[in-house]
Amino acid sequence: MGKRNKWRKSMVLTLALAGGLLFNTVQPTEVHAEETSQHMIEKKAQIDAEVKKLEAELTNLQNDIDEKVKVFNQVQADIKEVDASIVETEKRIEQRSAILSERMAAYQAQDNTVGVYLSVVLEAKSFADLMDRVVAVKTLMDADQELVNQQEADKAKLEEQKVTLDEKQKELQKQFQALQQKESEMEVKKAENEAKSLALKAQIASKQEEERLEAERKAAEEEAARLRALQSAAPVMQTTNISNGGKTQSIVVGSGTGTASSGDAISTAKQFLGRGYVWGGSNPSTGFDCSGLVQWSYKQAGVSLPRTASQQYLATQRISASEARVGDLVFFSYGSGVAHVGIYLGNNTMIDAQNKGVVIESLDWWNQYLVGFGRIQ
Repeated sequence: MGKRNKWRKSMVLTLALAGGLLFNTVQPTEVHAEETSQHMIEKKAQIDAEVKKLEAELTNLQNDIDEKVKVFNQVQADIKEVDASIVETEKRIEQRSAILSERMAAYQAQDNTVGVYLSVVLEAKSFADLMDRVVAVKTLMDADQELVNQQEADKAKLEEQKVTLDEKQKELQKQFQALQQKESEMEVKKAENEAKSLALKAQIASKQEEERLEAERKAAEEEAARLRALQSAAPVMQTTNISNGGKTQSIVVGSGTGTASSGDAISTAKQFLGRGYVWGGSNPSTGFDCSGLVQWSYKQAGVSLPRTASQQYLATQRISASEARVGDLVFFSYGSGVAHVGIYLGNNTMIDAQNKGVVIESLDWWNQYLVGFGRIQ
C-alpha cells in the first residue's frame, strides 16, 4: 500500500511537471501570435492613415485648383458682360450718328444753322405764333446739343469699356497660364503619391498581392519621373538667339501635308470654332480645354491619345519645327512643364482651345512659349 501511494505521488508529480513543461512551451507561441496579429493591426492602421494623408494632400491641391477655376470662370463672365456693354454703346453711337448726320445735311443745305432757325421765327404770323416758334426752335437746338453731349459721353464710355476689356483679357490670360501650370504640377504630385501609396500598401499585403503592388509602384514611379523631367521643359525661344545684336531668332516651321487621320481630327476640331473654353472639358457636352480638344478630335479619327498636355507630349515623337507638318501637335510651356497644346495646321498656324475659346491662330505670339512639336505615331 505504501509503495502504491509513493507510485501515485510520483505519477502526479511527473504529470504536473509534464503539464508545466507543456504549458511553458505552448504559451509563448500563442502570445507571439497575438503580438504579431496586434502588430499587423496597428501597422495597417498606420498605413491607412498615411495613405489617407496622401489622398488629403491631393484633395487640397484639387480644391485650390477648383477655387482658381471659379475665379477664371468669373472673369470670363465679366468679359462677356463688358463685351455686351460695348456692343450696346456702339449701337447707340451708330444710331445717334445717323440722326446727327441727317441734321448736318439739312443745315448744310441752308446758308448756316442760324439762318435755318431764323427763317422759321421770321415766318411767324402773330405774336403768339412767334412765341411758339421761338420755343420750338429752342427745343430743337437743345435737342441737337443734347444729342451731341450724349454722343461725346458714349464715346468716352466706349473708350473706358475697351480699357476694362483689355485689362480683363490680360487678367484671364494670366489665370489661364497659371491654371495650366498648376495642372502640370498636379500630374506629377498624383503620380508621386500613387507610388508612395502602393509602396505603403505592399507592406501589409500577401506575397502575391505584394508582387502586383510592386509592379504598379514601379510603373507609377516611372510615370512620376517622366513628368518630373518635363517640369524643366522651358520655351525654346528663351534660349535661342542669333549673333546679330543678340536678337531672338524666328522659328522656321514646316508645312508638310498631314495624314488622313490628322485631316479627320482637324475637321472635327474645326466644328467647335467659337466654342467657349471650359477648364477640364474633354467632349462636346462639357466643352473643351486645350488637351481635351486634341484628345476628342483625334479619338473621332480613330487615334487614342492621353488626356493631358504633358501626357500627350510624352506619347508623341519629338520632331524639329522645320519637320512639322499638318496634324502634328505643338506644345508650349510658361516656364515650368508642358502646359498647353494645339494641332498644327501649317502656314505657322494652329487650332487650339485657349482662354478665348476654340480658335485658329498664328504661332507668332505663342512662339515665346514654344517647347516643340510632337508627331503622333
